[in-house]
Amino acid sequence: MIFKKATLKDFEGLCRLRKELANDPEDKITTEYAPYQEENDRAWIQKCLRSRQRIIVLIAKDAGGIYAHAIICLEKVPRKMQAYVTYRKKARLVHLYVSRKKRRQGIGEKLTKYTLKYLKKYGVQFVDLECYMHNDKAAALYHKIGFRDVYVLKRFPL
Repeated sequence: MIFKKATLKDFEGLCRLRKELANDPEDKITTEYAPYQEENDRAWIQKCLRSRQRIIVLIAKDAGGIYAHAIICLEKVPRKMQAYVTYRKKARLVHLYVSRKKRRQGIGEKLTKYTLKYLKKYGVQFVDLECYMHNDKAAALYHKIGFRDVYVLKRFPL
C-alpha cells in the first residue's frame, strides 16, 4: 500500500473510485443534492488533478489500483483577516473516501494522517473539514485523530 499525490496518470482509477462512491448505499449525501453525472464528475476530477496551487488529490493504492482518496483545497488567509488568526495558510479536507472493499482496515485513518503530514510539509498551519452528522464512522475517525467539533451547520432546502 502506498500513499501519494495523484497525477493525471491516476485519472481513470480515480474516476472508477468516484463512480463506486456515487453508488455507495452508505454514502447518502452523494445523491442528496444532485444526481451523479459521470461526465461532470470526470471533468471535476480532471480539473482537480490539473490544479497547480489550490487543490491537492492524495490517493492510497496497491497493485489492484486506487482504493482511497482525499481531496484538499488550499486557502490563504486574506490580509485583512490575518490580525484575527494565528495561521496564514489553511486547508480544507473536502472529501475522503475509502472503497467499500477496503474498509475497516485502518486505511481512512492512515490516509488522513498522511494528508495532515503532507499539508504540514506544504506549510499549512490549520486544517478543517465538514462531516455530516449522520456519518458516525467518519466523525469517530476524525475525533480519534484529533479534530474537534466547532459548530454545526444547518441546511434548509428551499
